[in-house]
Amino acid sequence: MNDFSPNETGSPVARVSPSGAALKLLWSEEFNEAAGSSVDGAFWNFDIGDGSEVGIPGWGNQEREWYLPEQAATDGAGSLVITATKLPADNSYMAYYGTPADWASAKLHTAGKVSVLHGRIEARVRVPKGAGTWPAFWMLGTDLVEVTWPTCGEIDILEVRGRDPHTLVGTIHGPGYSGEHGSGTEISVEADMSDGFHTFAVEWLPGSISWYIDDRHYQTKTPADVAPSQWVFEHPHYIIMNLAMGGGFTGEIDPALTHAEMAIDHVRVYSLDGVGQVTVH
Repeated sequence: MNDFSPNETGSPVARVSPSGAALKLLWSEEFNEAAGSSVDGAFWNFDIGDGSEVGIPGWGNQEREWYLPEQAATDGAGSLVITATKLPADNSYMAYYGTPADWASAKLHTAGKVSVLHGRIEARVRVPKGAGTWPAFWMLGTDLVEVTWPTCGEIDILEVRGRDPHTLVGTIHGPGYSGEHGSGTEISVEADMSDGFHTFAVEWLPGSISWYIDDRHYQTKTPADVAPSQWVFEHPHYIIMNLAMGGGFTGEIDPALTHAEMAIDHVRVYSLDGVGQVTVH
């Protein structure tokens, strides 16, 4: 495995973080391919199914979707679009709840291909419309298989409940502070986040993680916030993007909803005053 050279991205220029740190681009995905293209397989994997094959039916959250790679494709206008589609009742995807799956959607991640340790991790996203949608941009520790969740650590950069597109959720999960007991906050956003793109980011440094929307800081977490539990965020994590449907976090799906889209304009990782590392495996 090799550290990714920032010169190989050849795209956005360096800038200054809202915290005042100098930003240097380490890795990015700009999704400028022709319409209908899939993501670069050198960087991205797809999860498939409803979680049953990996021992977590409903992906641990009572979700109603079946993940398929074809539900994520570029739009030809610079974005990757994850499309959730209501499935016909007679589809062949037998879900954990005993009937064919209700929805198809997509989940992408960089496990085993790209890992990040510290820095600014951001995505410019337009969240979907519709009650029951659950868009997320997040990270898990690369030691997930060895130590299991939540000891691996989870950093949720963006979560929105479709029924409330004015509320943004940012959270960390670790041993003793996971699931509904995660350490985080919810903030009110004046704009309807489904009406346009917004930039969601964390600035992750040794001993702290700070959350931003459109370069506005709204929370910082440190080891003191989870004490006496263990702070599990000083090792590499990988990046995840998905559009879930239903489940305990977002609630019931609007029965009239048949289609929803999460659009991702870019994903970028920067160093902060030289702190931060991306490794391509």
